[in-house]
Amino acid sequence: MKKKFLAILIILVIIVAFGGIYFKNQSGAYDVNEEKEVIVDIPSGSSIDNISNILSESKLIKNKLVFKINTKISGKASEFKAGKYRFDQSYTNEEIINDIASGKTYHSGPKITVKEGATSKEIVEELVSKNLGNTDVYNKLINNPSEFKNEFEFLRDENIKSLEGFLYPSTYYCEKTDSEKEIVTKMLNKFNEIYLSGIKEEIKNKNLNLYDIIKMASIIEKEAVLDEDRPIISSVFYNRLDKKMPLQSDATIQYAFKERKKVVSYDDLKIESPYNSYKYKGLPPTPISNPSLKSIDSAINPDKTDYLYFVAKTDGGGNNYSKTYEEHLKYEKQYKEQREKQKKESSEKR
Repeated sequence: MKKKFLAILIILVIIVAFGGIYFKNQSGAYDVNEEKEVIVDIPSGSSIDNISNILSESKLIKNKLVFKINTKISGKASEFKAGKYRFDQSYTNEEIINDIASGKTYHSGPKITVKEGATSKEIVEELVSKNLGNTDVYNKLINNPSEFKNEFEFLRDENIKSLEGFLYPSTYYCEKTDSEKEIVTKMLNKFNEIYLSGIKEEIKNKNLNLYDIIKMASIIEKEAVLDEDRPIISSVFYNRLDKKMPLQSDATIQYAFKERKKVVSYDDLKIESPYNSYKYKGLPPTPISNPSLKSIDSAINPDKTDYLYFVAKTDGGGNNYSKTYEEHLKYEKQYKEQREKQKKESSEKR
C-alpha cells in the first residue's frame, strides 16, 4: 500500500512539475526571437475573453486560458484601459498585462504639450504648426462653447463665451486624422477630469462661481513665478475686489495685445480694452490663460492676508507684498533701482 501511495505521489509531483513548466512556457513570449511590431486595438468595454481573443488572433499570446489565468493572478483586470497598443511577439503575458493596465497606449500622430498659462491663441498656433487642423476652425470652436455644453456640464453657464481657461494644460497624443473638434474635446475632457475630481464639490460647498474662479486662476497663473506665491497673489486680488479697487494686473493688459510685450509701459495702461484692469474694475470678461490646478486651487483657497499690492523681486525669488500704497512705492523704487543696476552690470560685461 505504501509503495502504491508513493508511486501516486511521484506521478502527481511529476504532473505538477510538468504542469508548471507548461504554464510558464505558455505565459512566455509567442516568439522570443521575433521583434516585429503588432498594433492591436482594445475597444472600450472589452471583456477579458474579448481581449484574449484579440491577442491570440494577433499572435501575441500562446494560450488564451493561460493569459486569462495570469490576468486574474495579477489582479489588474479592473485596471485595463481601452485604446491602441503596440506590442511585438517577444512580449510575455506579464508585459502585455502591465501595459494594458497602465494604459500605455500607442499613438502614431504628434504629441502636443499645452503649457501652464498658455493662451488659446498660443495653443492653436502650436497645433497648426504640427499640421493638426486649421486656425479659423479652431477659433470658431473656441468662441462657440455652446458646441460642447451638452457634453460638458461646466460649460453650461450662459456667461461663458469662450473656451479660454478650459483647455487644460497637459500632454496630449493626437492622430493625424483627428479633427479640430476631437482635439479640443481631448482638452475639455482633461479639464472635466480635474473638475469632477474635487473642484466641482468644493466650489459648490463654498457657493462660488466656476467661471469667476477660472478667470481669477488665469490671472494668478500669469502673475506667479513660485508656487508658494499663488495663494498670496490670490489674496491680493480678492482683497482689491472686496475694496472695489481695480486689479491693476499687467497680465490682463498683455492679453489685450496681439503680441506679448516684454514690458508694459505707462502708455499701455491707457489702452481702451475690457481687459485693462487698471481702467476697469472687477474680473476680465474671460480668463486670460489656461490655468493649472495649482492656480485653480489658489483661486478657490486664497491665503488670508491684508495685502493689497505686490512687486516682483529682481532675483526671481517671488514678490514683495505690502498693505499700504506707501510701502508699495518703496518696493517699487527698490525694484527699479535693482533692475537698473543689473542692466548696467550686464552691459559692462559685454
